[in-house]
Amino acid sequence: MSTPQYLSRLVVVAAIIAAPLGAHAQQKPADPAKQLKSLQEQLDLTRKQRLELEARLEKELAAEIAQRAQMLAMGGEMGALQRLEQLLDSAQMRLLVQRDRIRLLDDAARTPGASILVVLLRMEAVPSGEVGTSMLIDGQPTGTHTLSVEDVRTLAAGAAQEMYRGEVPPSGHKVVLQVAGKGLNTGATIDVPPAPKQITYVEFTVRNGAMVTATWTSGASSP
Repeated sequence: MSTPQYLSRLVVVAAIIAAPLGAHAQQKPADPAKQLKSLQEQLDLTRKQRLELEARLEKELAAEIAQRAQMLAMGGEMGALQRLEQLLDSAQMRLLVQRDRIRLLDDAARTPGASILVVLLRMEAVPSGEVGTSMLIDGQPTGTHTLSVEDVRTLAAGAAQEMYRGEVPPSGHKVVLQVAGKGLNTGATIDVPPAPKQITYVEFTVRNGAMVTATWTSGASSP
């Protein structure tokens, strides 16, 4: 082999060896700051996508609930719920009426050691809204009382509202009751005869816009 050929081969071998070394030398290590920034950007993007997904799901859920409520209002389920509510109201009113009857029977079974006066209010036709009452016993006010809408509904079902219960002297008494509500303003006065050691009931009933009265003792039958 001649000297020029030998030198030529050395140049080729050196070039082959230097090529990968040069490429490797050109690859610089990654910058940690840039890697952290890139990772942060990816996290921000993922968080934004998650929030958008949550907002879309909440919107779809709200729309589904609204659609369900509309279907209930238009369908038979709402009617069934209303009928159930009316049934429960009716049952509650019957229980309240039965409570009044049990209270009367309990009083009848007692032998009081003093005279007791019980004032009851009934209303066959009730106004809408609350009803205010005021009462005098022997000229002395017992205070004012406001019947709530629920109380008025109970009266409409036939129950009696106990306005007063307490011991009184065994002599005659005068009871005055005034009732006022929307489209209603009526009252009445009743003289209660003496009833020593008995429970005396005084019942005021609002009927056709006017007030009627009745009285009996625990030893007699209720009218």
